[in-house]
Amino acid sequence: MKSKLHVRRGAAILACAASLAATAIAVAPVAPAAAATKCGNKTIKIPREGAKPYPYPVKAVEVEGGATCAESAAVIASVLAGEPLPGWRSVPAHYELSKKMTEEGLLPQMVKKGSKKIKFAGHGG
Repeated sequence: MKSKLHVRRGAAILACAASLAATAIAVAPVAPAAAATKCGNKTIKIPREGAKPYPYPVKAVEVEGGATCAESAAVIASVLAGEPLPGWRSVPAHYELSKKMTEEGLLPQMVKKGSKKIKFAGHGG
């Protein structure tokens, strides 16, 4: 009688463990590629009519969702010039900057194209 009880208890424990493992897999992030990639600080050259491009420093550039650091400079320059590249748009930034960046007068900014996001900090106008 005891052996039947142990077998049933063992089966119940295995079923519970399998259920927990399946839940952990379902709740875990789908792809690590969705994590943000830090691109550092950049100086963006904003084109001006009849003059040299204006060098605009941006800090804490981050890309995610498939956007690349290489394309971030062109996208940020186009948005700041008022002529965003096709599909890209400026959206309200819902993240906080470090205290040091806030004291420098930098503001959080974000541009988006589908699931691609580029976050950066720049001086307000």
